[in-house]
Amino acid sequence: MKRIPLVVLLSILFVTPLTICTSVHAQSPIDGPSWSIGWATDMDSTYIVEMDIDWDAEGEITVYVENNRMAQLELDLDYEFSSWVPFTFDGPDSFSVAANANETFTIDFGPIDDDDAREYNPGNTSTLTVTAEEKVGDTTASTQEIEGDVSVPKIFDLRPEVTLPEESLFAGSWIDINVQIINNGNFKDAVKEASVQFRSCPHLSMPGVEDLSDTLVDPTNVQNGKDTFVTLRLEASSSQPNRVCEVSLALQSEGDDATRSLSFELEVKAVEQSDEPPVVEDEDQDSGMSLTEESNSVPWIGSLELLALLGFVLLCRRE
Repeated sequence: MKRIPLVVLLSILFVTPLTICTSVHAQSPIDGPSWSIGWATDMDSTYIVEMDIDWDAEGEITVYVENNRMAQLELDLDYEFSSWVPFTFDGPDSFSVAANANETFTIDFGPIDDDDAREYNPGNTSTLTVTAEEKVGDTTASTQEIEGDVSVPKIFDLRPEVTLPEESLFAGSWIDINVQIINNGNFKDAVKEASVQFRSCPHLSMPGVEDLSDTLVDPTNVQNGKDTFVTLRLEASSSQPNRVCEVSLALQSEGDDATRSLSFELEVKAVEQSDEPPVVEDEDQDSGMSLTEESNSVPWIGSLELLALLGFVLLCRRE
């Protein structure tokens, strides 16, 4: 009976260190909380890359990496968009974070070809995935990734383009002019208001120009957009003199509320008139001329005939 406590005691002395060693090994820093990656930029909503009317893209997204280890962290980074994007992007291929530190890096955006940039519909978004691989030598120890949606702004540039006919405009008549409504932006737009002005030619008018309001216009020459053409009538009153008139056609965009106009010159020709004064008939003068002709038609005896007649009478009485 006295040997049993000794055996138990020896078992406890040998087993306890083994258990302690096993527990220490299980709580190694490699298996505990280590590092994390996330967005320093607010990516809860879609991030809009800045882009101007010249299609120059610009912007940056900031990413943080938190290292909770007692040793430096080495990461390999990779960037991928879920679909084509109308801008360039660039970030570091690798990143080092000191022990117990929180550091950041940026992904920069830049421009590409203008026509390619307009091909992208800003109503679409593309998901950016950043993948970070922890490297221990050539071995990947762990991997984390983050995602965020990215797009571009809606850009509006609505303006008219006029094609004049070869025929001339005369006072008291009209001509038709062809107008194409150009959408140089990257999103559908509409005409909010249309107007026309005439300089030095108050006798010109363009009836129906206000009917262009609410005309929908697709992006021109991109995104499979359809061209928008309209015909406008330009009228000149009969009192319009010969003059070269300046016409300004303006369109207000529904997208950005801006008004853009096009000015062109048009020669208007007055109605041709004769330089000779009109002939006015005078009834009294015609009557006088008629009376004169009638008085001249009566026979008239001359002086020689009168003397011969008198001589003949005297001779007859003498006999």
